[in-house]
Amino acid sequence: MKLSRYLHDSLDALGIGACEYDADMRAVGWNSTFLQFFPEDEGVIYVGEPYGDNLLRFYHGRLAPEELPDIERHVAEGVARHENQTQPFEFIHHGRRLRASSLRAPDGGRVRMWQRLDVESHAETAPELVLPLIDALPFIPDGATILDARESVLAANDAFRRLYDLPRGSPVVGRTLNEIIAWCWRGASPAGAWRAAISNGLRYDGVPFEVELPGQRWLRLIARHSTGGLSFFTHADITVAKRQQMELLEAQEALRRANAALAELAETDGLTGLANRRRFVAGLAEAVALPQPLSLMMIDVDHFKTINDRFGHLVGDACLRAIAEVVAGQVRPASALVARIGGEEFGIVLGGMRLETAHDMAIAIRRSLALMPWHTLHADLSGVTVSIGLCGGEGPLDGTNLHARADEALYVAKRNGRDRIEISSLPGAPLCIAG
Repeated sequence: MKLSRYLHDSLDALGIGACEYDADMRAVGWNSTFLQFFPEDEGVIYVGEPYGDNLLRFYHGRLAPEELPDIERHVAEGVARHENQTQPFEFIHHGRRLRASSLRAPDGGRVRMWQRLDVESHAETAPELVLPLIDALPFIPDGATILDARESVLAANDAFRRLYDLPRGSPVVGRTLNEIIAWCWRGASPAGAWRAAISNGLRYDGVPFEVELPGQRWLRLIARHSTGGLSFFTHADITVAKRQQMELLEAQEALRRANAALAELAETDGLTGLANRRRFVAGLAEAVALPQPLSLMMIDVDHFKTINDRFGHLVGDACLRAIAEVVAGQVRPASALVARIGGEEFGIVLGGMRLETAHDMAIAIRRSLALMPWHTLHADLSGVTVSIGLCGGEGPLDGTNLHARADEALYVAKRNGRDRIEISSLPGAPLCIAG
């Protein structure tokens, strides 16, 4: 997405500032009027600049020193407005009242446009402007307040008092919304999270924002500014909708966790807790595609059928669990994948590991198995050994060929007497055999 120079010039002629952003919220282009409205961007904004960085510069020039600790919150809310805006809103910047609009492009990007409106004076509010608004307050079903240019309440209706649980007769006029909400939270303040929300709400006309109150209650506020520096706020209780939204999010998260658990079960061997054959095949395919050293270790338990026939399947299963624990304990790299492929066969994908290191690991596995107190599983079980086949190379590799060569080395170990390690090289390299 990129507007033509002609369209940029046309928008300049109409006095409309424009800036384009791609689907990743990075600047693509802008016109001269944009730089007139936002002189802080002159010579600083660049093609590819993240929208969040642009907002950071915008707020650094607007926020008072005491508001700067909340600048990240302001930026996050601004990014959310950029992503979700469907209606124009208004604000004042460098003395200009601007109406901001946003259009989504087919490719997912956005064009933001700013039109200058008549500048309204922030002089003392004239009584003839305030009185009609005050007269209208009782007829508004939601909470409503009128604020002066100093952001103090000039008037409020009864619905406003009820929403904020203000006792009848308690002072409202002359107080700021910050002070009223702080009173609501007396002794249980959530670190003033509402302050940044109100500060932002006072700047943008027509942009809803939320304020949390004690007892898990939420209000949605919308500000409108009028002549003479007046602000008109509506306050609506959205507690039910907010709780439903939170319940929906919690349900979605629970569903995500359940699906993740099911996916984990689908790729986990029920007996040993290791990855199963399905995960092994997928993990090997991922590993061989990477430009890195890679070793594959195949392990088979020697004479396992005899163990099952002589001592029973319960002892056989206990042997497999013990072997799985030893193997997993000796395989340290986080990038390794240890799996029970089926029956008495195990596979280990060792991403980033060369054959020499994998061979040392195979030796450690055999030593650990030799030290196992097998007699604790059955008094007549004196020991359990394994045969190991290794193969490896520098990725990317052919996974099928790598697996076949490691299996070939394993069968060589079986033929050569079992309880040993064999290494098979990929085509073009000499075969190395180690006991």
